[in-house]
Amino acid sequence: MNTRSQNIMQGSEGATVRALYKAGGYSEAELKKPLIGVVSSFSDICPGHTILRQMVQRVKQGIYASGGTPLEFGTIGCCDGIANGHEGMKYILPSREVIANDVEIMVQAHQLDGIVLLGSCDKIVPGMIMAALRLNLPAVFINGGPALAGHMKEDNPYGGEFLDHSAIGESVGALKAGKISPEKFAWIENNAIPTIGSCAMLGTANTMCCLAEAMGMSLPECAAIPAVYSRRQIIAFETGQAIMNLIRRDIRPRDIITKKSLLNAIRVNSAIGGSTNAVLHILAIAYQAGIDLDIFEFGRVSMEIPHLISMMPAGIYSLVDFYEAGGVQAIMKELGDYIYGDCMTCTGKTVAENLSLIENRNREVIRPLSNPVHQYGGIAILQGNLAPEGAVTKPAAIPPEAHQFTGPAKIYEGEQEALKGISAGEIKGGEVIVIRNEGPKGSPGMPEMWRAMKTLVGMGLGSKVCLITDGRFSGSNNGCFVGHICPEAYDGGSIAYLKDGDMIHVDVINGVIEVLDVDLDARKKEMNLPSYKPVQGSLYQYRKNAVSASKGAYIPTRD
Repeated sequence: MNTRSQNIMQGSEGATVRALYKAGGYSEAELKKPLIGVVSSFSDICPGHTILRQMVQRVKQGIYASGGTPLEFGTIGCCDGIANGHEGMKYILPSREVIANDVEIMVQAHQLDGIVLLGSCDKIVPGMIMAALRLNLPAVFINGGPALAGHMKEDNPYGGEFLDHSAIGESVGALKAGKISPEKFAWIENNAIPTIGSCAMLGTANTMCCLAEAMGMSLPECAAIPAVYSRRQIIAFETGQAIMNLIRRDIRPRDIITKKSLLNAIRVNSAIGGSTNAVLHILAIAYQAGIDLDIFEFGRVSMEIPHLISMMPAGIYSLVDFYEAGGVQAIMKELGDYIYGDCMTCTGKTVAENLSLIENRNREVIRPLSNPVHQYGGIAILQGNLAPEGAVTKPAAIPPEAHQFTGPAKIYEGEQEALKGISAGEIKGGEVIVIRNEGPKGSPGMPEMWRAMKTLVGMGLGSKVCLITDGRFSGSNNGCFVGHICPEAYDGGSIAYLKDGDMIHVDVINGVIEVLDVDLDARKKEMNLPSYKPVQGSLYQYRKNAVSASKGAYIPTRD
């Protein structure tokens, strides 16, 4: 088989390359096989990635067994949970671009023939898929699997018997409001996350793993297998086999990720009630694939699909329940004609062929279209004079009584100011909390307002206030919230000119976000934008180059 790697090892000109590989212990026979990059975001920091070191070995065994030679290398992988609520969160979304660059550079520098991508958490998954699309070499993605959920039947914030680390954020608010004791708070801290794995609820990590499977880049059932199940190691071996099948058949990421497969992923995201961050990531993936997709089409497609499973933090079920019911494949089967069955997948088969023997094993967990959890979709795109370029919310995580919300604005000039105000008891029911200057450029880095929203929910204010921002939210957020308001304050968006007491109207189902009875043009003439603190390092590059959140907040990579 004539491959890229063989081209740089031919004849006397390739002797240096062969010698360097031999110095690493590779034999002549191994160097004549396709060289497959196995990239992992393993670290001791992120519990979602702890399992990856073990899984890499199984992937490599699968590659060897199927006629390839694996070459392992690593990339970064930050933990959103550890980074949240402080300066570190500014670096999380930009890390997606770094990961894509890392993978691209390593594969191109060494002219590898294909790649297996191992990651689990929020920005790592899309970053790896973006790299795969840039390279357009045979590629398979595999995640490390979700953690098992903790158990708490009494006073469970989700209404069921399971909990996860996001319940700790709510418990902070409950503790401040005197709703729980310090002893109960400590118990939740020590029991919410009983195993390694990506967070047990449907946050951005598990959402993006589900969408990677839905768009065909992961093997069927891969997304939801718990990290601690033996099946996780088996599918790692099978992934190693799959990449060699793709090499032989010359099936590449741009054969798999098409407009139709992205629409499949958007529909799955809506059906599962996935993270608002999926909007940023799907738009960025579309850009890397050269696919025409905008935020408003995302919204239209999303709202066509009802919400079919009630998963934490917006419901009672865990990722284990989802897996045991059939996972992503069962959701796609239930969506029927909404799913494009002719899309190619990394199995070498079409979606329809993969789904032919699939069944929904629990219709109480994964509901049919005829009996949804909610008639509306999981993600909604709002528009109005506050967000002419769009804003993002998650109806599936918002209490129905707060789907329409009108109230006076309470302005905070950033996340830290808001957290101090919330802790000081400044917030009253009926208010619309505005946190601005937290967009991709303004912050910079577009951090999550996770802690602020979770604290409000824990204080019992989740449906009594609405939080809007040009920043973003975690997939684990619930309550009434709207993020990604575009243009952001830094770019002179309407959010920059709001004042305390302005009446804000949000209609989640009808897609509206607006300020009432305010002449924004006049405001823009009378108010000046604040001066933003200078930044340096990677955040300087991100502020200077990132596009709007309404386009995906990526850094452009082509003329």
